Amino acid sequence: MFDLESNIRSWSDHLRSSGKLKENDVMELESHLRDEIDDLTESGLTQDEAFIISIKRLGNVNAISSEYSKINMTSFWKNLLVDRVDRDSERKNRRNISMVVVFSLLAGTLAKIPELFGYQFQNPDYTLFYFKNLSLFLFPFIALYFLLTRKLNWKYAVSTMGFFCLSAIILNLYPSYAPGNTELLTGIHLPILLWLVVGIVYIGKGFSGSKGRMDFLRFTGETIIYGVLVLCGIIALGLFLGIIFSTIKIDLSRFIGEYFFVYGGCAAAMIAIYLVEAKKSIVENFAPVLAKIFSPLFLASMAAFSIAMIITAKSPYGERNFLIGFDLMLVLVLGLVLYVISARGLNDAPNFFDYMNLALIIMALIINFVALSAIVYRLSAFGISPNKIAALGENLVLMVNLGGLAVLYPCFFRKKIEFSLLERWQTSYLYVYAVWTAVVAFAFPLIFNFQ
Repeated sequence: MFDLESNIRSWSDHLRSSGKLKENDVMELESHLRDEIDDLTESGLTQDEAFIISIKRLGNVNAISSEYSKINMTSFWKNLLVDRVDRDSERKNRRNISMVVVFSLLAGTLAKIPELFGYQFQNPDYTLFYFKNLSLFLFPFIALYFLLTRKLNWKYAVSTMGFFCLSAIILNLYPSYAPGNTELLTGIHLPILLWLVVGIVYIGKGFSGSKGRMDFLRFTGETIIYGVLVLCGIIALGLFLGIIFSTIKIDLSRFIGEYFFVYGGCAAAMIAIYLVEAKKSIVENFAPVLAKIFSPLFLASMAAFSIAMIITAKSPYGERNFLIGFDLMLVLVLGLVLYVISARGLNDAPNFFDYMNLALIIMALIINFVALSAIVYRLSAFGISPNKIAALGENLVLMVNLGGLAVLYPCFFRKKIEFSLLERWQTSYLYVYAVWTAVVAFAFPLIFNFQ
């Protein structure tokens, strides 16, 4: 049976993937298409006939994109900044930029406040304190930015800010005893949990649907990319300031290390958020390109690593660092798999990169199985510790996630299910990550006596 809406969405996604059309232009063309279809169906044509004729009347998608690109390419980079076509949009954009500046300053200042109470950042005794609280310095302001830009009701604001405040109070009231394993685990898992809380605000009322959660996953990937680029620029600027001032015998090393990089790091995160949000129609087109570049590279890297491990006869069973490397690799692969899933259109037919993604998942499952067996061996040989239990839980969570995708992908290839089912599986699994990271962050210190 012909599904008109899904075909229109697929056509619109194809327009967006060209990277040469703004979102407003895509919506306008889609509106013209719907008008044409309505006129033709009223004259007696079926929906599929009206759709095909309307597409042909509008012209070739590539030709439309190409002509638009010729006209608008000169203003592309100008539009990537803050240009707006009406006063309301311009006023809104100025307000958002002002919030980015203010929240960057507030986050940096919040990170400096503990120094007033003797928690010096340079002191190794407080490294774990800052590592544990890093996300609490920054993420509340990112959530506040979305609360204000999306004009969400007071319930969202109270529950979200209340969770951040409660987390900060509980975790900083927890004592810490040597060797500090649970404190380190909290520092690793808490940012993931708090970012998922930010996701609730980002999605808003659409959090219960898979589309909103998938948009958040896509947004996360794009924010990381932009954040790294902006952060690299800030680091380069800091080094440049240090060099040029040193030529006139002024030492800025303390200012750069204690203030410039602290406030600059907060600004990098807020600027990345703003850029992804402000130019979503342009930024989202990067996702398919990046996914297609890095999927084969990661697959080749994992295959080479596995072969090298076999040839050199290196065993992960006695090497703790080996297992850490395994887990890091699995997290990176999962991130790339999610990025690939979020970058494709729901109505696209299976393609080469879908098969590449399945191969990546299978390779990750093999490595995950080896890591799990090594963790079980170390538990039996060296006893229980918070690190080993955390690693065991994380690998089990990852294995179920990847295993579900490995089962669903072949069903999709055989056209037994729609791709939307893979999306629903992955976005629903975010709840599992939220629960597990909360357990490690809040319960592990209690279970293992804060050691």
